[in-house]
Amino acid sequence: MAFLPLMGYTPNPEATERFVASLPFQTLASAGPGLADEQRETLLYPALFAVAPDWKRGAQGIGSCVGWGWALSCDILAACDIVIRGESESYGGRVLEASVYAFSRVEARGGRPAGMSDGSYGGAAAKAVTQFGTLHYGQDYGGQTFGEYSANREKTWGNAGVPNELEPFAAKHRVATTTLATSFKEAGLAIQNGYPVAVCSGQGFGMTRDADGFCRAAGSWAHCMMFAGVRYGSRPGLLCVNSWGASNSGKHYPETMPERFKECSFWVDADVCDRMLSGRDSFAVAGYEGFAPRRLPDWLGGVI
Repeated sequence: MAFLPLMGYTPNPEATERFVASLPFQTLASAGPGLADEQRETLLYPALFAVAPDWKRGAQGIGSCVGWGWALSCDILAACDIVIRGESESYGGRVLEASVYAFSRVEARGGRPAGMSDGSYGGAAAKAVTQFGTLHYGQDYGGQTFGEYSANREKTWGNAGVPNELEPFAAKHRVATTTLATSFKEAGLAIQNGYPVAVCSGQGFGMTRDADGFCRAAGSWAHCMMFAGVRYGSRPGLLCVNSWGASNSGKHYPETMPERFKECSFWVDADVCDRMLSGRDSFAVAGYEGFAPRRLPDWLGGVI
């Protein structure tokens, strides 16, 4: 059977610009003038595997890519907060993609039912994760627990929004800051400092990586993915993570990358990244409100 990619990016430039205008810092250039720019190769996925050794990328079942690109950005941000920045939090499990997707389609747009067609856009997702928050797989929400991905849940919530009784739980885990990343340079700067980038664009790609791990820009995808790495040198680029499961093949860089991350990711050349990010609907994220640290059992009974 031929591979049929599911997408779901439906740009709304006017609404995104209204959201961006509300931000205290509209672009990374203004938000992070003090960020270290060492032109240093940086990979963010090791932080994710450090807090979630069994992590595995799923695959979207409807046109919910915006929920998937942003959910993984939040996952990796939380991991970087813990591993790189040493914050005293616990990893709460994978963000429920349906929560970001639904908030972006309904609550972030005034609360009206969105209808049964699919799709969302970056500015709505940015508003969703900063103002409404996120839910997670495996957490107990007053007797409700979400253990597996459900396309039906995404479809239902994508029309009606996140159920009211779950919104207070989501509000406890929000992204503190988001800002536009409009170029390879800005996205690379964010990633060097441990801040992932959710990218929405119309750029398509071939599915086979070349000898350097890059996929060739080809065709058009109305799609949201995320950037989780940067490299410089003779062929600079960003590491792009998709939401179609094991969809890419060919050689990858670095060779030590876990297979679970290899199979859903590829590198994108810097000039192509500039094109993707110039659409002004891609955002770097920072400052995740995580979970309280887990208390270890008192094995010694308070002796020391």
